[in-house]
Amino acid sequence: MKFASIVAVLALAWSSSLLAANPDKDAAKAVIAAVKQGADLMSTFPGAIDATHAASLQRVTKCSALNLMKQQGGYYTVVWDCGSKGALGMRVVVAAGKVTSISTMEIGMRPNAR
Repeated sequence: MKFASIVAVLALAWSSSLLAANPDKDAAKAVIAAVKQGADLMSTFPGAIDATHAASLQRVTKCSALNLMKQQGGYYTVVWDCGSKGALGMRVVVAAGKVTSISTMEIGMRPNAR
């Protein structure tokens, strides 16, 4: 009986660890949500963004976040589609579940591969 209880506890711990959220990805998603809500990014993520990037991101509140891509080293990138107004790229750096940097970047067109 004792062995069965131990196995059940270990199985529960193992399955819950598989279902646990990724804190880095959750932090990156929080940035997207804050941008969509038009939040004051400089106060929401203190020290992670400068005024130039904050102004750029305030303009994309009506745009659609197309994707969230994880890059190496805690970098996440997002492409904001603004329809006829173009697109804006955003880079979010996350360390230990905390947003450390938010910046914008230009989006370059890729040639169609044939």
